[in-house]
Amino acid sequence: MKKMTTFIATAALAFPLVFTAPLAASAATKPAQTTQTAAKSTTYTIANSNFFKKAKVYHTKDATPTVYKALIGADKPTFTTTVKGKLKSGTTYYVTKVVKTAASKTAKAKTFFYVKGQGWIVASTLTAGKFQQAD
Repeated sequence: MKKMTTFIATAALAFPLVFTAPLAASAATKPAQTTQTAAKSTTYTIANSNFFKKAKVYHTKDATPTVYKALIGADKPTFTTTVKGKLKSGTTYYVTKVVKTAASKTAKAKTFFYVKGQGWIVASTLTAGKFQQAD
């Protein structure tokens, strides 16, 4: 008799779960389909790299430089960048790494700075020193 009581109690507790799972799945709304275009990436050959023990101070002026996400090759000296976003103008940033790339048929030689907490930036878009608001 004890087994029968346990079975009925288990069935009574499981009864709501049996019917709510299929109903919840059918009631779910269909997510909107979004199409993502593949981000354009550029591959460079690394000519030289440097890492700073103490971060160097740079700032942006009026422009908003593009931030890149970079993949650095482990076996080959390659540096592949894809656009990640933009930096704010008129802000001080700290640079911890520098990568100089060699020119190729598809890209000019560039120098990239790694801005701490942001990503890789083309060096020509940053200015050395802290940002100081004009009077």
